[in-house]
Amino acid sequence: MKTNFFSPGILTPNGGKGARSIFAGALLVAAALLFACSTISTYDQAAYEHATNAKVDTLALMDKATGSYSSRTKDITALNLELDKAYEYDKGRPLNQITMTSWDVLRRPKGILNRFLTSWKTSGTLNSTFINDKKAHVGREFDDIIQLESGKIKTPQAQ
Repeated sequence: MKTNFFSPGILTPNGGKGARSIFAGALLVAAALLFACSTISTYDQAAYEHATNAKVDTLALMDKATGSYSSRTKDITALNLELDKAYEYDKGRPLNQITMTSWDVLRRPKGILNRFLTSWKTSGTLNSTFINDKKAHVGREFDDIIQLESGKIKTPQAQ
């Protein structure tokens, strides 16, 4: 007897006598659901702009770390507010967990940007070699966020 994956009789209540396979039907439903459900959000122009603007502003502020931290507290506060807005915007989007993981690596209390700001605050000023090294790390994390967003499927209204 020749059988295959979709042979009559596989998990059918009447032994496959003219009835469709329950397993094959379940497989079709599962495949349809898999393709109908998205695992990542679609492209969002505002999210892309938030991330690119935040990257430029963050790296520009990091360049100023050769000067005193205390002279830049207003700039640091403004940057943190900008980052909070971008983070909250992305956090409110459905199916956006991968992006949120990158934001968390960047922003969590022990994240790469906060470690930089803590070092700057503790030291008062930082040398350019240290700054450039940390800018490369921070820039790469922003690039991950930006590239992920730019690579998402663009819906007709987002194009």
